[in-house]
Amino acid sequence: MPTIVFDCLVPDTEATGLSERFSRATDELVEAGDIEAASVVFDASPRVDPHLESELRRIYRVEHADLEMADASVCRYRIQLNGVRGSVNQLAMTLSRLLTPPAVLPRDRVLLEQEALYERPATYPWSVQVSR
Repeated sequence: MPTIVFDCLVPDTEATGLSERFSRATDELVEAGDIEAASVVFDASPRVDPHLESELRRIYRVEHADLEMADASVCRYRIQLNGVRGSVNQLAMTLSRLLTPPAVLPRDRVLLEQEALYERPATYPWSVQVSR
């Protein structure tokens, strides 16, 4: 069974809500016919490498003007998929939009060459693992 695991730095007050958002997003993937079924398992205190937590906190500071994410911890969202039609990696990137909003890109090809100007900071810094 394909599985997507997101480890995210999330404010404690938002962790459960993010789990619900992942569940709604997988429901939409079922309705769209991309998968047959999915389950989201939320772990509020997973065992993670301490370096991962440090890196997620560092990324947040870099992307948010040296601010710290207050009252936050690393949470794990394990998404198990059944009946995948297409790429599991593509589904992971689709679901990652809950963590990093999409950038609004200009139509001008010349402006697009400066892609770093349009990057959006992650709402919740994250890492992902995909397995089949």
